[in-house]
Amino acid sequence: MKMVSELVKYLKDPHAKKVQHYKERYQELDDLSNVAVDIGDASAYKSLQAEMKEVFFEYLTAVVVDSIYRLAPYVLIIWIISLKWPTITIPFVNWQVDIFGAFLVSYLLLHVGKWFVKPIKSIVYKLGLFGSGASEATKI
Repeated sequence: MKMVSELVKYLKDPHAKKVQHYKERYQELDDLSNVAVDIGDASAYKSLQAEMKEVFFEYLTAVVVDSIYRLAPYVLIIWIISLKWPTITIPFVNWQVDIFGAFLVSYLLLHVGKWFVKPIKSIVYKLGLFGSGASEATKI
């Protein structure tokens, strides 16, 4: 069971350990660089800055590769759907839209909708419309 959990965790975020390692290494080099500035060692500062640049670009590479891995399932879903339905028709206006465009728009609307739902939820809960779930008759 633990192996399955580790596999799922790896598939969900395959480069998490690399990204975290580069992040920690960059922070460590930044701290050492600050110490070099405090003691006035210019050569140590210069070499630390050069190493920080390398670590930063390794970090960026790991983040980009991780992003590609996160996009791969969506590309696969779009490809499979487009094999069956290359275009879809919007019912009320009778427009034919490419499945890729429809998927992209629905994905963006979903994420924009999440941004709007959070403030609306907090306002609704502050107004008490969806309180603790108990009615006034049961409260004593």
